[in-house]
Formats: sequence, C-alpha cells, structure tokens
Amino acid sequence: TYQQKDKLKSRKQMQNLFALGKSLSNAPLRLIYTLEHNAEENPANPGPLVLQAGVGAPTKQFKKAVQRNRVKRLLREAYRLALPAFRAQLPAHGIRLNIFILYMESDVLPQIEINTKMKLILDQLVKRIYGQA
Repeated sequence: TYQQKDKLKSRKQMQNLFALGKSLSNAPLRLIYTLEHNAEENPANPGPLVLQAGVGAPTKQFKKAVQRNRVKRLLREAYRLALPAFRAQLPAHGIRLNIFILYMESDVLPQIEINTKMKLILDQLVKRIYGQA
C-alpha cells in the first residue's frame, strides 16, 4: 500500500529534490529523484531503506483542479501497484530515495497505460542507481 510514511511531504526535502535532483523521462512521465547513502555515517548499522514519493500534474497542462486531481490519483495508484516490485529491486538498507513523478502531457492516458509507463520509468531508475553504485 501507499501509506502516509511513504509520501513525500517535507518542504525541505522537496526543495532539495527540485534543486539538486536528477531526472528521467519516459513520455508522459518525468521522474525527479535524489539518492543519499546512509552507510557512510555508520557502516555497521546503515539504517533501513527510506523511500518517499510524491506525484504532480502541472497547472499549464491541466487548468482545472478536477483534472489535476484525477491525474494525480491515477499516478498514485500506478505507483502503489508498482511499488512492491520496485522495493524488491532496491537494497534493503543504507539508502534514502526521494522521488517525484510528474505527468507531462495534456491528454490523459488510460490507467493500464499509465501503469505500464510507471513500471518502465521505475525500472529505468533502478538501472541508473545500480549504474552509479
């Protein structure tokens, strides 16, 4: 499930994410992420995996709040469904990963296509994380 502790709510972390984050694109989704390694501080006990995510839809593409909220609902559901497989690919300890997913097109795709795109972009993220490490 997509619980409260999994949601990216901290203003400080969001500002850090948009200022220093790296991005991936897979139309119509854009993913911005920051990755911090906690293992450097205490190698014996690196701490648990911390994964927080947020979703958004730009006001330029979706003028009405009803449309933006629908797109965000679709994104949250797609993320919730892809989350168990995504978590299984990440290491269990030692990292903090903040991600923000934006929907960048003006027309809304069906839920099935958004689910497919979400899985693809999360797989790209895993490949990039392991490519850096």
